[in-house]
Amino acid sequence: MTDITRDSRTVSSRLPPITGLLLAVSLLALPAVSTLVAVTDFTLAPVAVIAVQWVVAGVVVGVAVGVEGRSLADLGLRRPAWIDGGYLLGATVLTLGVFLAAGPVLRTLGLPVESGVATASMDASLPVALAGAVTIGIVEELLFRGYPIERLLEYTGSPLLAGGLPWAVFVAAHAPTWSLGNLVSVSLVAALLTVVYLRRRTLVPVVGTHVLVWVVAVLGQFYG
Repeated sequence: MTDITRDSRTVSSRLPPITGLLLAVSLLALPAVSTLVAVTDFTLAPVAVIAVQWVVAGVVVGVAVGVEGRSLADLGLRRPAWIDGGYLLGATVLTLGVFLAAGPVLRTLGLPVESGVATASMDASLPVALAGAVTIGIVEELLFRGYPIERLLEYTGSPLLAGGLPWAVFVAAHAPTWSLGNLVSVSLVAALLTVVYLRRRTLVPVVGTHVLVWVVAVLGQFYG
């Protein structure tokens, strides 16, 4: 923990201001919107939620490419290799396994677990819910893995910090609205996807996994 703290202080002194700002937007914008909605008890329509997510992603990509001078590869948008299909399949199976098996185990341990928290709102039609699943898979992987991990690796050279900081923010962002049991499941899956990204350095397997898991959840909600 001391090493991570020291590394985080070091990286803050090295980061160009625009990169630091964009890291903050990438990691904190969506959690801030969710918190604001929860605090004000304001309800966003499913289509509006999708739009907000794409706007944040568009800002990060636009500023990274247009102002920082980054390439799309610098955001994790690299061409996959054939082996990434195996990573995608394996990560998807493991993720579904975690969500299916963790519930009973966590309940046995006395942790509260809610069903259906990871599925789309029933206020949305099936096409909108599926669009939301695809959006979440793409946008969250870009914002919580692709951009921040690449920048933190570049400025610290530490995979532990580069993967650990976005992972911690991602888990913390779910803490206010998810039960402790569900949060444990999410933290395990987020750790898995972080390791896959650090191993492959392309968003394809993690985006594919994220999208497939959400699509399964949506279809289960509508037809299960």
